[in-house]
Amino acid sequence: MEEGYRIDLDYITERIITVSFPQACPDQTYLQNLRDITQMLTSKHGHNYMVINLSEKNDSLTQMNPKVLDTGWLDLLAPSMEQMCGVCKTMENWLHSHTQHVLVMHCRGGQGRVGVMVASYIHFSSISTSADLGLDHFAMRRFYNDKVSSLMTPSQKRYVWMFSSLLRGVMNMDPSPLFLLCVVLHGVPNINSEGGCRLFLRVYQSLQVVCTSAVYHVRAVQTDRVYFVLQPAQLLKGDIMVVCYDKNHQTASREVIFRLQFHTGIIHGHPLLFPKEDLDTAYIDPRFPDDGKVELVFSESPDKMPGNSRPSSLLGIILISPSNHH
Repeated sequence: MEEGYRIDLDYITERIITVSFPQACPDQTYLQNLRDITQMLTSKHGHNYMVINLSEKNDSLTQMNPKVLDTGWLDLLAPSMEQMCGVCKTMENWLHSHTQHVLVMHCRGGQGRVGVMVASYIHFSSISTSADLGLDHFAMRRFYNDKVSSLMTPSQKRYVWMFSSLLRGVMNMDPSPLFLLCVVLHGVPNINSEGGCRLFLRVYQSLQVVCTSAVYHVRAVQTDRVYFVLQPAQLLKGDIMVVCYDKNHQTASREVIFRLQFHTGIIHGHPLLFPKEDLDTAYIDPRFPDDGKVELVFSESPDKMPGNSRPSSLLGIILISPSNHH
């Protein structure tokens, strides 16, 4: 294997294997290593292995291996809980259909997706009626803690927690949609030497854009919080992602300031508050204030603001209405 690109192949258990390639690995190097690994798997396991591709669809992977499940999961993002459950069921069915069956989790890019799947399967298999998996669970937990948990984003860890809570019955999903009225950024990041930034917000439902704000120039010395008031309020249901960008007007590029994913079914009408350590990208960005946080204000109706005061009555308000720009 070519020096300079670490390709990780781990037998987590005798029947669960992970193969991870760095995103920077050139295609030629990736393909050569993939051929070598495929030959090794075939010589050791014959056609008794299934590949779970935890990254985007890959024709070479499909052509080289007899059984491949493509998840199409995007790097750094959490999959939906339906997707997590579907892959867990596929894994369990394959492993239980024959004692010689083995699973190979393939990932090219961020290994946080491996962490999501290993943790999800630990929780999923622990409530299944299958044979005792005590030793395998110990090995999977050790791999998760030692190798991949630190590579997961806060949103990926949040989705594993939600998945586990639902499986154990300690959380119920509320199917009702909710209106997102306002997103409050407490603490303005220091993006450039001038201490200012040009922020805009984008809201996604099932990874499809449903709302984009205007761009506003904000300086940390002028205000300590920014209110993105959605006018009209945005009706949301299911898997939601909120992303705040800084727009560079000179290069016309944009940079993610924070990103967070959640499911409306766990909110039950309460505001959500995310400290820095729970915000993707921001949690490792020294420019984002240590005491910074993001608040999401929801309502069951489009014009009902919780509490006695509407955000527009507060000092330092920056009203942002949805537009079709960017």
